[in-house]
Amino acid sequence: MKFPAFDMERMQSTWEHRVKYDLSESGVEALTLEEITRDQRELMRSKLGYAEGVGREPTRALIAGFHSGTDAKNVVITTGTSEANFLALMTLVSAGDEVVVVMPNYMQVHGIAQGLGARVREVWLREERGWHIDLDALASAVNARTKLICVCTPNNPTGQVLSRAEIDRVIAIAAKHGAWILSDEVYRGAELDSVESASFSGRGERIVVTGGLSKVYGLPGLRIGWLVAPEDEAQAALRLKDYTTIAPATMSETLAEIALERRTELLKRARFILGERWPKLEDWAATHSRELHWTPPQAGGVCFFSYRFPIESMALVDRLIREYSTMVVPGIHFRAERHLRIGYGMESRILHAGLAAVDRLLASFGD
Repeated sequence: MKFPAFDMERMQSTWEHRVKYDLSESGVEALTLEEITRDQRELMRSKLGYAEGVGREPTRALIAGFHSGTDAKNVVITTGTSEANFLALMTLVSAGDEVVVVMPNYMQVHGIAQGLGARVREVWLREERGWHIDLDALASAVNARTKLICVCTPNNPTGQVLSRAEIDRVIAIAAKHGAWILSDEVYRGAELDSVESASFSGRGERIVVTGGLSKVYGLPGLRIGWLVAPEDEAQAALRLKDYTTIAPATMSETLAEIALERRTELLKRARFILGERWPKLEDWAATHSRELHWTPPQAGGVCFFSYRFPIESMALVDRLIREYSTMVVPGIHFRAERHLRIGYGMESRILHAGLAAVDRLLASFGD
């Protein structure tokens, strides 16, 4: 196995703690330990022994509670959604399989499929249709050799959501050829209209759903995610997990259980933050309406802009980082050149200052 470089994560890992204004972040501003815990004295008495490998049953039951048709035995607690996606692909895909990736997408799944020796076929959301899925193109790409279809809904980087009818059609296309579906739903719950988007969970026998606390819940530092799958596949993923992280971090899972018990409250917080800050980003974008084009996001803390500036996306972002201490994500990291992903779920002062820095860079193009 040889995995390609994961360019976006390498860039973010290198610079996110060094730039002044990180607009590459795709979640909402992080909670503090004080904000998430109600009884810190009880927390201090927690023993720091090994956690249960699969995750505590109460934690898994809470996750199953918002994944229709599942219970605790279908859930594996992972170190972030990234480990959940990794385990899902390792469980389902072998060398020589075909994997269809609905693009643009978080490029982890694309890279893992390549590393496993699979043939990756890309089916692109249609930008001219507001980043809606091209179901006819998907139906044409999926065939008897297709082992897995990878989707991300709400989508990273576009912020668009698959409707229930579109999910039904994707499931029907997969079922026709006996293919599995991996649905990364880490942004589910961050809808700007406050209506929770539809999930693939519980809609078929060959579906794996992943998610976690990093984006909507404002708890990326806990590194808690989950995989929800049929029992046999959940157990297969757990056997692979014995070779990776073995078990969740004990304190992280304790805090995760507290967060999941407050899920309704934390989703409300995320939607408030995004509802307050999206207009700030859109107002800024409107001042560049000749050069920028965008479809307003339905969910998640990002917007995907196409642009007409005379510079490729990586070169633009590199200048922004080095000259203005500000970071956004270049479209080339999603195989979508002449695009930028800009987050807006961070603190207002960072969003405002970061956009001002982008303005200064853009103004320099006319010099």
